[in-house]
Amino acid sequence: MSMLFLSESDMKKAIDMGEAIDALEEAFRMHSRKETITPLRTHLELEEVGGMGLFMPSWVAPIKALGIKAITVYPENPQKGLPFIQGTVLLYNGDTGAQEAILEASYITRLRTGASCGVATRRLAPQGSERAAIIGTGAQSFMQMWAVITAAPTVREYYIFDLDRAKAEALKKDAEAAFPEVSFTLAGSSAEAVARAQVITTATTSKKPVFSIKDLQEEKVHINAVGAFKPEMQEIDAEVMQKADKLFVDDFEGALAESGDLIIPLNDGRLRKEDISGEIGEVLLGTKKGREESDRITVYETVGMGSLDVVTAKAIFKKALAGEIGTRLSLH
Repeated sequence: MSMLFLSESDMKKAIDMGEAIDALEEAFRMHSRKETITPLRTHLELEEVGGMGLFMPSWVAPIKALGIKAITVYPENPQKGLPFIQGTVLLYNGDTGAQEAILEASYITRLRTGASCGVATRRLAPQGSERAAIIGTGAQSFMQMWAVITAAPTVREYYIFDLDRAKAEALKKDAEAAFPEVSFTLAGSSAEAVARAQVITTATTSKKPVFSIKDLQEEKVHINAVGAFKPEMQEIDAEVMQKADKLFVDDFEGALAESGDLIIPLNDGRLRKEDISGEIGEVLLGTKKGREESDRITVYETVGMGSLDVVTAKAIFKKALAGEIGTRLSLH
């Protein structure tokens, strides 16, 4: 018996962002149709070493995909020259339970999180959006920009802000090489970054809002909120959440359990559960309305869930088999 090992370089050969977005659109439909078994992720807080273990299993019935992502999150690792996120995704054959593949998890995490916001951008961004912004230039940032540019191909200007100017400059250099059709500008502040943007992505570890509603100058704006995956983290100001015409999440249960962007204003009464419009999968199914002509602000809050990793891994695995990509490992 053998299984396929797929490295980051293998996965880059196997799938592009457009294909990942397409795969996650179906993943969200299956999730909102209750066709997956996806428990909330298990957190192991490793306070003595300043890290965290995350374990995310899922069964996706329509495509018979079974898998688990196991990763570590060590915020201080980049200062040591090590990755922020490390781990693997294990994929099993849904019919037999046999191990099919092992995939490097950091790339899948970045890809599926970017693609998740790509799905939301496709459905919620103002039509014909030309200007986008990203706040935060960590491991997620390049994928988030790739997803927005893929989902909103009319974007021609991108504003970048990070408290670490050197990281922002490095992201700008990488983005310019990858997307020559887009102009990239380093903003002097988060307020400057979002002022002219019609699509905004926040991908930070901030514990306080990174911009205010008065900073939003465009008539119509869509916001992808990525970073607040713990209850004490908050990127999006409560007033922005309050005044959003539509506020969608990836997973209702997970977002309410994990995202400080929602938990903090819910706890102090500035937001109600009824203010959450629903899951993005419901927009894809047509049971909830996405952006409408009269909407000014839409928000997509994502904390991630195991089914997204498993569906992404399955899509990569199938493409890799077809393209004879990867390394076979013997289990005996």
